[in-house]
Amino acid sequence: MSTTKVLSENERAEILRPPGLRSAGLPVFIVSSVILVLLLAVPVLTDIRFYYLQVTILIFFYATLGTAWGIVGGYCGQHSIGQAAFVGIGAYTSTLLYMKKDISPWIGLLAGMLLAALIALIIGFPLFKYGLRGDYFALGTVALGLIIYELTNSFATLTGGSQGIPLKYEDNPWNFQFPDRKYYYYIAFILWLATVVISYRLRRSRRGFEMLAVRDDEIAAARGGISIMRAKLTAFIIGAVISAAAGTFFAQFLLFIDPGTVMSLEISVQVILVAVLGGMNSYLGGTVGAIILIPVSQFLSSKFTQSPGADVAVYGVILIVLVIFMPNGILGLLRKSPRWRKVIGW
Repeated sequence: MSTTKVLSENERAEILRPPGLRSAGLPVFIVSSVILVLLLAVPVLTDIRFYYLQVTILIFFYATLGTAWGIVGGYCGQHSIGQAAFVGIGAYTSTLLYMKKDISPWIGLLAGMLLAALIALIIGFPLFKYGLRGDYFALGTVALGLIIYELTNSFATLTGGSQGIPLKYEDNPWNFQFPDRKYYYYIAFILWLATVVISYRLRRSRRGFEMLAVRDDEIAAARGGISIMRAKLTAFIIGAVISAAAGTFFAQFLLFIDPGTVMSLEISVQVILVAVLGGMNSYLGGTVGAIILIPVSQFLSSKFTQSPGADVAVYGVILIVLVIFMPNGILGLLRKSPRWRKVIGW
């Protein structure tokens, strides 16, 4: 007489969970460790030029945003085109608290993350409750970004409007300001690494498995007992919180913010391109995309200074090529290899 063992939900999730980095083998662990050590040593052991240091910091910044967007668009299948709105929320919250109330941007960073989470909840709840998905959800997030952009422009007495807000500089780490750009490099590095770890851990968690199920088939996921609303809201809020943290960093890095700098539609498009180019279904997709796209972006911006919009046109060409030839991004080309699939977490 045979008996059938009934598996718990956690046991079923463990069976379906993709293999982690530990199963990829010792060489992968060694290579990953060496890369991280080299990244930490670059500003200290090399006389890196100011321009290249700036570009590297921007790579970390956009890799963070691309990885955060991958949680929303790659894991959960909700293609937000208004992610820059949360970058702006983080930047303006910390900046206004610092400039108006003399509150440290480190505290403002936490305030911006909380505000972004609240707005993501307020906006995301009705969007998901009434079943907006696909193009309709994308249009809803575009509207969110444009509304926040226009509100920031309109309340000029508070936000400075289109004139922006120059931040006062005081060489004080408590004010998120440092005499050497190398400190910003390490902060950007930590922010990126933390985001990658969060994305990796989420991908292998029960909550991440629910997001993937919702992305692949909402009806089947609902029949399996998964809360569609909870999965989508969780992804949307996590993406918003990380983007707001990156926005606070960006404001202090530039020492100046205006709506066009921190919450334009162009930033949202660039974040999506970074994630899609690398492979938005992988926790490493945003990083790979940023390593390739951001240097190209900086080159195009300097090359076409007399031709406004030329760099955006090039982005459009890149997007078309991706859709046609690499719909799953660069890392998507490796997803059929068992060894590489473990590494990229596809």
